[in-house]
Amino acid sequence: MHWLIFNPKNEILLTSNGDVPCGDNAPVDAAQNHIFDLANNCKAFYYNNPAPQDYTFEWLRKAYHKLPNDLRETAFKASELVYFDSYLNFCPKCGGKMEYSSPISKKCVSCGNEIWPRINPAIIVLIYRGKDEILLSHALNFHGTFYGLTAGFLETGESLEQCVVREVMEETSLKIKNIRYFASQPWPYPSQEMFGFFAEYESGEIHIQEEELSDCRWYNRNALPEIPPHPSMARKLIDYWLDHRDEF
Repeated sequence: MHWLIFNPKNEILLTSNGDVPCGDNAPVDAAQNHIFDLANNCKAFYYNNPAPQDYTFEWLRKAYHKLPNDLRETAFKASELVYFDSYLNFCPKCGGKMEYSSPISKKCVSCGNEIWPRINPAIIVLIYRGKDEILLSHALNFHGTFYGLTAGFLETGESLEQCVVREVMEETSLKIKNIRYFASQPWPYPSQEMFGFFAEYESGEIHIQEEELSDCRWYNRNALPEIPPHPSMARKLIDYWLDHRDEF
């Protein structure tokens, strides 16, 4: 049995060797927690205490490469379910207590309001100029020195494509064209669904949104800065652009 245990910071519990805890019993007391049964012989739950001796909590994105291949997607799903379990204890409609009504939903014992885990749709876009340049930026909230792509959350009444245009304009003041969808990816930080796009530069000069970015500039494919690590959608978009030059 693999134990996928997360704290309030959405960090995963690992052994001192960087492994997911295994065994018939959890390495910490799970008696007061809702335990999720997941694929790949995994159980998951929320733990609101410090890591015990010989264990450590680590940010899931940083720990991704330490997880066995068959546990990575399961850990992503576990993270989102555990986050849902940790914050939804009382009904937002009437204040009543929420209890599980299915493996992934809670229902209010007072008014019957049923809620499933919230998923926040977001876009991320690789903007290219000619065959050899892409736009890369460093956001203020990045955990590291790498440069990534323009991204943002979908707003009410907005299509994904409209969101791409708006976010690019807001963050960089640039106009884009030829928007095309690439792929989607669950991104549990804490509960996003990322939709990846490519777009071609049309016009404008870079003027960054200083509340969001510290830097933004064009980079040549042969002189890229540090870029996001796997398994992020940003890295997938960049790798695809690097490997498929003739498509752009």
